[in-house]
Amino acid sequence: MKTILPLLISVTMFTQSLIPALPARSPVYFEENETTNEAQTNDSLNLSAPSAILMEASTGTIIYEKDANTRLHPASITKIMTMILIFDALASGNIHLNDTVTVSDYAASMGGSQVFLEPGETQTVDTMLKCISIASANDACVA
Repeated sequence: MKTILPLLISVTMFTQSLIPALPARSPVYFEENETTNEAQTNDSLNLSAPSAILMEASTGTIIYEKDANTRLHPASITKIMTMILIFDALASGNIHLNDTVTVSDYAASMGGSQVFLEPGETQTVDTMLKCISIASANDACVA
């Protein structure tokens, strides 16, 4: 976990700059329920996601939730596990950030989220990590 924490912090900082600010006209998106101390949902956000939860990290206060208790399959867990394996290999010295990765035909054929790598293309481990963490690239994971 120690090896992935710096990446998660940097990805979080990067993605926060990409997320549009919530509208200024309505700064409070929940009301506290005094009997349960849980946030109430407010459909004014019009989220297309089937469920969501927004928590203030230092206090654990739930700011917004929408079907937060609905069980869903985790998104991109394979990509997170792939990055952990890459960071472990980096920490052990088996690979280095400037090592090159050659994209196979199979890796280039991945659908879904991708960065459209071409068969035979070479990229550094550093670039592939960025593709996986920022673009959620299936093709970079397989390569």
